[in-house]
Amino acid sequence: MLADETTAYAPLLRRIHWATAVLFIAAMLLGFYCGLQPPGTSPRRELLEVHKSLGMTLLFLSILRLMVRLATRVPPEPSSFGAPVRIAARLNHAALYVILFAMPLTGYAFSSAGGYSLKYFWTFSWPRLLADSPAIADAGEVTHDALAWLVYAAVALHIAATLWHAVVMRDGTLARMWPRSGNGRG
Repeated sequence: MLADETTAYAPLLRRIHWATAVLFIAAMLLGFYCGLQPPGTSPRRELLEVHKSLGMTLLFLSILRLMVRLATRVPPEPSSFGAPVRIAARLNHAALYVILFAMPLTGYAFSSAGGYSLKYFWTFSWPRLLADSPAIADAGEVTHDALAWLVYAAVALHIAATLWHAVVMRDGTLARMWPRSGNGRG
């Protein structure tokens, strides 16, 4: 089922959503894989550069996403949304937004304060805004690693809820965020 323009999110927001989803899952999988590898080894070092670059890309994409989200109309929720579903959806979306900002910021904090590379896709280095500080680096790393488990849970819940709405409820929830709208303009 495709949504029309009255029941779908703005086309730009839908595009940003799917770009964010792809980059987020790639960063998540790279981070998980690198966490399983011994420190200082190859390809861990190289993959962490990609992971961090994806994180910074996601931070700026999330800022853009939030601006577009605040500037555009939110389509009405499907009639199948009862109060518990509405509350659960809003809580999960809030958690995802917090994660989209917290993960790159905590990653940046521990990389900056820990003296690690701040290269962006091997092109330029982000400014080091935090002085070398083992305490800040450790706190940032612990927070980043702890939030990773929240990431796995929130993303799994979001995907499960999307599949439930698409396959079981068939209520058009997925169509609201699908990249193309019913009129072909999206």
